Formats: sequence, C-alpha cells, structure tokens
Amino acid sequence: MRYHPLTIAFRIYQLVKSNFFIAILLFVLNRESEFWIWKYGRYVFLLYIIVRLISIVLSWFVEKYEWKDRVFHIHKGIFVKQSSTIPFNKVQNVTRKTTVFHKIVGLTSLTFETAMDGVEDGIHFEVISKKHADELIDLVKANQVKVSEPELVSTMELEEEVEQEPVQDSYRTVHFTPKKKDLWKASFTSLSFLAIIPIVAGLLDNIQPFLEGRFEGILQMLLDSSWLFGIMIAIAVIVAVSFGIGRTFIRYGKYEISSDATHIYIDRGILNESYFAIEKKKIQGLEMEQSFLKRLLGLAEVKLISSAKPNQEDGSVNVNSLYPFLPLESAYKLIEEILPIYQVNSQLERLPRIALWLKLFRLNWMWIIVTAVLFYFKPDFLHIAWWGWSLLLLGIILLNRILNYIHTRYVVTDDQVQWWEGGLTSRMFITKRKNIVEMSYSQSRLQSHFQVATVSTTNRSTPVHVETIQDLPLDFALEMKNWYFKRVEDVEFENKK
Repeated sequence: MRYHPLTIAFRIYQLVKSNFFIAILLFVLNRESEFWIWKYGRYVFLLYIIVRLISIVLSWFVEKYEWKDRVFHIHKGIFVKQSSTIPFNKVQNVTRKTTVFHKIVGLTSLTFETAMDGVEDGIHFEVISKKHADELIDLVKANQVKVSEPELVSTMELEEEVEQEPVQDSYRTVHFTPKKKDLWKASFTSLSFLAIIPIVAGLLDNIQPFLEGRFEGILQMLLDSSWLFGIMIAIAVIVAVSFGIGRTFIRYGKYEISSDATHIYIDRGILNESYFAIEKKKIQGLEMEQSFLKRLLGLAEVKLISSAKPNQEDGSVNVNSLYPFLPLESAYKLIEEILPIYQVNSQLERLPRIALWLKLFRLNWMWIIVTAVLFYFKPDFLHIAWWGWSLLLLGIILLNRILNYIHTRYVVTDDQVQWWEGGLTSRMFITKRKNIVEMSYSQSRLQSHFQVATVSTTNRSTPVHVETIQDLPLDFALEMKNWYFKRVEDVEFENKK
C-alpha cells in the first residue's frame, strides 16, 4: 500500500520551509554579489533543490507499507531497497500531529515509536487521513491488549474485531486541563517571551543591508533622545511579553491529560494539534523536575520514562512530558490517578551529616578551570577584580551543594525506589524494582573511611536512564543490593500474569 499522495506536497512544503532563508540569502540579499561563495553557491543550491524534488517524487512510488500477522512491513529505497519489519507489540508510543498544512488539506500525521535500535526504528506516516489513522491506532492497540492471550488470532480476524469494537473515548478519564491562571504562570515561567529576541535580531540583520547607512543614524537618534528610547524599550517589552503569552496559549491552551485502563493520552495544541498515547505497562519510571523559577512558583514537570525514542524533529514539546507547568500538589495527584501502582511517599530518609562535609570539600574542576582562566586574563568586568568573580562562583557552588544535601531524600519500599535530589533545582525519580535492569554501588577511599557509598540504578529507556545518588549510608547500599536480588520474584510474577 502506498502512502497518501499528498505526502509529496508535504515533503515539498518541508523542503521549502527548511531552505527558505538560504534562498533569501543567496538570491535576494546577495543576488548581485560575484564572490565565489555566493556565485557558485546559487548553482549548488539549485542543483540540490532539483535533486531533492526528483527524489521526493520517486520515493513516493517506491515506498510502501503493509501489515500482516501483527507485523508492519515497511519498504523503502530508490536505488538500494530497504525493508524493515516492526511487530505491533514493539510499539511504545503513538503520536499524531496535525500542523497548519494538515489542517488545510483535512489530514493528519501519525508516528508509531518503538524501542527497537536502528535508523528505521519507527513507523512514520507524514500525511494520512484521520479515519485511516484511527483505524491503525485501534489495530495496534487491540493487538497490544490481546498479545498475551495464548491463542493465535489472524490479522483479518483482528481487523474485524477492531471494526466491531472501536476504542471508545468515553472510557477515558480526564485528569488535567490547564486553567487560565495556569497558562499565565506558564507564560512567565517558561520565559517564552525571550524567544522573540533571536527573531528580532535575525530580522534586523536581514534588513540592515537595505537601510545602508541609515541604520546607524536611526540607532543614534534613539540613544540621543531619552524619552524616545524609553518609549521604544516599553514597546519592546510589551511586544515580547505579548508574544510569549500568545505563544504559550497557542501551545498549551488546548491541553488535556486523560487515561483509560491501559493507556495514557495527551492532546494539545491550537494551531498545530498533537495526540500522544503510551501504554501504561511500557512506562519504566516517573521523573518530576523543578527549575529554580518553578520551585519559587510551586510548579513541576512530570515526565514518563519509556524506551521509545521521542520524535521531536520539529522542536516541539517533549512528548514524554505530561505537562511542564503542573502545580506541585496537582503533580502528586496526577501520578496517583493515572499510575496508581506508583506510590509517592512523603516520608523519606535524609543523608547522614557526614555527607554534607564530603560534598563541601570535594574538588570542583569547573571552579578550578574558571579560576585559572580568570587569573591568566585578570578581567575587570563591572569593576570587580578577577578573584571576586572566582569567590562568587565558589559561593554559588557551595550553596548548591548545601541545598543538595538538604533536599536529597530517599526511600525503598517492597518493590519501589524513590529519590529526591537537587540544589538550586530539584528532581524526583520513582521506578519499580522490576524495571531496574542494573543496580550497583561503589566507594571512593574517602567514602570507605566514612562508611558511605554511591548507588546507581539503570532503567531501559532512550537514552538509557541512569540515576546516581552519592554519600548514602553503606548499610543502606548493602540492603538495597539484597532488595534488588529479589527482582527475580517480580519478573516471575509478571510472566505468570
């Protein structure tokens, strides 16, 4: 089966969008330049565009896909034929995005993300009808639900069952939709208004050649008139803030987190809509992060740790993030609602007192290198001596280490481990014992003297997720080692189910 014919138009649209500014640079701003880079660059650029256009058209004729016996078969390659086989049960996440292009033609895009290694580790439908996308999603989901049954079901029977028993959105429970006050907080916490700075800088750089010598004159006139300069600054601030608010409302204004018995769903976007689904049993752990600004405002970002590779080529929000600006209490509540198997503990153990002194007296190579550079150049920035900047950096490092000692907490229950750590920022990680593929502890000579150790756990994800906590009591490290040996019981119990 061939991909949708409008895939050709979409790829041409992507080609134009990604090369638009290069074309402006070559054929508008430097159209009369005889410098060899611009002169021959124009020919090379035109040749590249022609080759890409031919490749896009030919690719559509040779690229095909099919599904049979619970397996996707993908065929690609113009001169060198490539075939890949992806079983349904390897699908980790489902992402559907509807950009402005898709809205104009009434279609969407669909990606099945897998945990398989290699270049072709996912199934991408750049343009697909919404009906066909729903059918493929239901087909894969129905297979995942029934994959553990002993009897074999043919693909035809499976397709018929999907048509007879479609996935009903009414079974979903909606857990979170942002309110206006949440969006206002997100607008300032994300600092999205700063995104206008590179845009304005790029525009000024492009229009400066057309203004010739008048650009410096306009700038000097603004600097000479304090009231005019103040008005321009006020206008710039208003435009930047408005841009940031608008950008946040467009990205997060239509946002919904929901779940059913087997999956978690995230719907978002106003102009560019996206749909994300992940099977609950494929989640390897949960991570909750707080930047310094988010900590001040009581916000947090909850991320799902999975072994799929998130498809973020367009620079969009991380698909594994539930919502980047959740109120802290809402974050705890959301975790308990969508994944009740994870219990967020409030009573955690603190590090021993000796851990504080170990953290304070450890060498910091960044401070040593920066101090050496400052000593060599001896800058006098803001009338502060070089050693003043060195002491300031040292103070920030020591403050961060003190806060790291205060904030670091840990607890291990029957089948779960939970860490809290961080200095100026803060981060929590929760995972089940069965999802930890490796656990180790180590001791430096200094740690061995004070009976503390460094514990590391590894979860299967993309990239591999490694958690490392320093200066835990040695007795706890040994107990956790014995605790981890019991993982075989969890795995056996999982297989029996």
